[in-house]
Amino acid sequence: MKILERKIENVSFITLNNEHGMNIILSTFGASIYQLEIADKHNHMESVILTPSSLNDFYYNDGYHGKVVGRFSGRIDEAKCVINDVTYNLDKNWNGINSLHGGNKGISFSNFKEKNENVEVIFTFLEKEDLLPGDVNYTITYLISKTELDFTILFNATTNKDTIVNMTNHAYFNLSGDAKNTILNHKLKLNCPYYTNLNNNLITTSIDKVNKIMDFTKFKKIKKHINDESLINHTANGYDHCFIKENSKDDVIAILKDDKTKRKLTIKTSYPSIVVYTCNYPSEFDFNMNNIKISKHHGICLECQYVPNGINMDNVNKAILRKDQKYNEYINYHFDN
Repeated sequence: MKILERKIENVSFITLNNEHGMNIILSTFGASIYQLEIADKHNHMESVILTPSSLNDFYYNDGYHGKVVGRFSGRIDEAKCVINDVTYNLDKNWNGINSLHGGNKGISFSNFKEKNENVEVIFTFLEKEDLLPGDVNYTITYLISKTELDFTILFNATTNKDTIVNMTNHAYFNLSGDAKNTILNHKLKLNCPYYTNLNNNLITTSIDKVNKIMDFTKFKKIKKHINDESLINHTANGYDHCFIKENSKDDVIAILKDDKTKRKLTIKTSYPSIVVYTCNYPSEFDFNMNNIKISKHHGICLECQYVPNGINMDNVNKAILRKDQKYNEYINYHFDN
């Protein structure tokens, strides 16, 4: 395993190259995945995620590319929640109505401290109490395999007051390599027989059994139903839905594959659900490897997490971290070629 580190001003970029054809660059800004290259069937190295070409866009654009998202993932209805009978008002940073991905000061826009130890890169950050109660200590650990196309993100946190914590990673995957094609011909399988309905403000309102449009329990091309009226006539304009595992003990939640390159991504997680977002409203930026302009459906986010807006729903995990508990979740990404 080769590890290189460079600094641009006060932001560190850590490059790890393993023996099996995986190059990954991590950044202290947002404890993020800045670049990820995986070999194809011909051993040709190509990027399999989207990253803005401009560092300023990578840091601050509203796409959250490769970032760890927190203190909470997804949208909170009307930017309000109740914890221990106290109502908290949050940033209305989505559509002027809801709070999204931790609000204006979410940890995606924070520069973490870092240390690397062989195959581990550890990011730490202390988020002080602001609109939500409690200081939160975050530890985000990337475990990189030496011999496989495989890495794991460990999400750990503690707090001094009961608060919401619901973290994920917001990488945009595209297995065609260097974003040569959209993800519409990718095939997706989700071990999730349930999904959450969205209202027109993209707020999760109920949990239902998957219907024809939402059923990915068997491999299906993403394009098969993406232009169904129920999606394109909705604010979502595609898939932006949370899917829920039936068996919490089954850690495999999603498999994404591209038949042309033979690349396959298997995602395992301790989380109960996954948000699938098919890049329905792309930001305007150039792709960082070959300056391809990113268009609609050029990437897919597979965000393992607790159900968004669970704090305002019944019968789901509300993602409340108690002051005497430890937050301990993981997401594993395994590639085959």
